[in-house]
Amino acid sequence: MIDPDNITDYNLTNYKLEGVLLFWICASGKTAKIMARQLDKLLNNLEDNSPFDKIRRSNPELLPQMLKSYGIGCYNLKAQSMWEIANSDLNLRTCSVDELESIKGIGKKTSRCFLIHSRPTTNCAGLDVHILSFLKDQGHDVLRSTPGSNKKYKEVENIFLDYVKKSDKSVAELDLNIWRSYSKGQKYDID
Repeated sequence: MIDPDNITDYNLTNYKLEGVLLFWICASGKTAKIMARQLDKLLNNLEDNSPFDKIRRSNPELLPQMLKSYGIGCYNLKAQSMWEIANSDLNLRTCSVDELESIKGIGKKTSRCFLIHSRPTTNCAGLDVHILSFLKDQGHDVLRSTPGSNKKYKEVENIFLDYVKKSDKSVAELDLNIWRSYSKGQKYDID
C-alpha cells in the first residue's frame, strides 16, 4: 500500500490518505520501509473498508497488542494515536499542523511529513534524522534528533526551507531526495 520511496502523492483517495497518515504514525522513530510492510500486513488482516474504519472496528484494548504482533514498535502510544485520529472529526485534506498535533503521539515531525507529502503547497519541514544529517553535513550545528521545543524546531526548519528555496525543488522533492540518499548511506549533494 505505502511505498516510502515514492510517498509524495497529491491526488490520494480518502482511503490512501488515511493509510498514509497511519504510515507516518508508525514510521515515527522507526525504519520507514519496514513499517510500511508491517502496516500493510496489519491493515490487510483487519476486515472492513478504509484504514480508519479498520482501526475503529478493532478492539481499542487489543489494538496495542495487535501492533506489537505486527512488529510496530512503541505500540501503546501508536495505538492510542491511531485510535484517536480514526475517531476524530479531522478532515485530512484541510487539517492544520496544530490540529494533527492535538492527537496524542503525533508530533511536529509526523504532522509535517504527512502534510508535505500529501499537499502540494505545504511549506514546512519534517525534521527527521536524514534532514538533520543533511544539515549537519552542510555545516550547521543541529541536534541528531528532532528538536523538541517549538522555538528550536522553527529555527532548524527555517534553515532547511532556505535550502528548499535555493534548490528549485518543492519541500517534498528535496525531502524525498535527501531521504533516498541518506537511507542508502550516501550524502546528498545539494548542487
